[in-house]
Amino acid sequence: MLAEINISDVRNIESTTFEFGPRFNVFYGDNGGGKTSVLESIYLLATAKSFRSSHARKIINENKQSLVVFGRIKGENESIKVGIEKALSSSAIRVNGSNLKSVSELAELLPVLVIEQDSHKLLEAGPQERRKFLDWGLFHVKHEFTSIWASYKKNLKQRNALLAQGTDSTSLDSWTVGLSEDGETYSTLRSEYINELAPFFKHYAEHLLGKGDYELIYKRGWPKEISLLECMSSHISRDIQSGRTNYGPHRADLLIYKNGKDVRDLVSRGQQKLLVYALNLAQVSLLKSKNGKETMLLLDDLGSELDLGHSSNLLTLLDESFGQVCITTANLDTIPLADMNNVKLFHVKHGSIEVINELSVNNDE
Repeated sequence: MLAEINISDVRNIESTTFEFGPRFNVFYGDNGGGKTSVLESIYLLATAKSFRSSHARKIINENKQSLVVFGRIKGENESIKVGIEKALSSSAIRVNGSNLKSVSELAELLPVLVIEQDSHKLLEAGPQERRKFLDWGLFHVKHEFTSIWASYKKNLKQRNALLAQGTDSTSLDSWTVGLSEDGETYSTLRSEYINELAPFFKHYAEHLLGKGDYELIYKRGWPKEISLLECMSSHISRDIQSGRTNYGPHRADLLIYKNGKDVRDLVSRGQQKLLVYALNLAQVSLLKSKNGKETMLLLDDLGSELDLGHSSNLLTLLDESFGQVCITTANLDTIPLADMNNVKLFHVKHGSIEVINELSVNNDE
């Protein structure tokens, strides 16, 4: 659980320190005040990167050359102090006062998932977004994933470089074998993960959208009747001609079917957003069931994402089964506070954050 944060020079937030509540933390205020920058700061602390921009200049306050975010993560038996400093061309990570070189080690300390205003793009956009979704889950659930992923990316980069140079097939053989071996393992891990994720997803999809036969379909990136090595070997001419590797888990996709049909042909934009929530809640639940870790959920502009009825339904789910949640909204009337237990309210205005109140609501009273 994230207990406390200190934010300096993240966009329009020049300096602020505050403590989080253990359950719902609601940040409200006019658009442009800095609400999303609070979520961005939490994400920076947990991952050393922004979910809004890859350009440091856009994240750092326009009058400064660097930003700093400190936080205190409270575990069952200890508190961990984490600090992120990001300049225009460099960054530093410190955990309990010591430098940390591995971003993956940082990410294990505080799993975070952010659901943005355009969450439906997870379904509507290209398969790259869905591969990223899968790999986030694999990183936290499958310990062997990181080394396989790194090896596959390295081999793929080298093979593609040779293909771009017009290298003949003989020179590619060793890279093809290594890439195919890593690719088979990588794909197996994804397939196993999806099988574990599916029952959680079905539960949340039915809760949010009603009964239906929901399925997660994994398209692994090459024909299922042959091995990846066979596929690469038989399509080597195409790879040489295009200058890239056309088959493998880097071409995979995740599809959602309802009653045997692709949901993208069936559901509205609002229903797509609910399906994305179901996917993310499934990931969080699977992670908790595997290693007991709670994931911090960051829900940006919830009121514009869902109507009041669906928001209430979602928040009831979160209240029953999940841990720490941060929500932003421009209008408190769009958030059903009466349906939420243990709410901490923050007013955000011109980059300043003020604690307004802590509400302890029990609907049974």
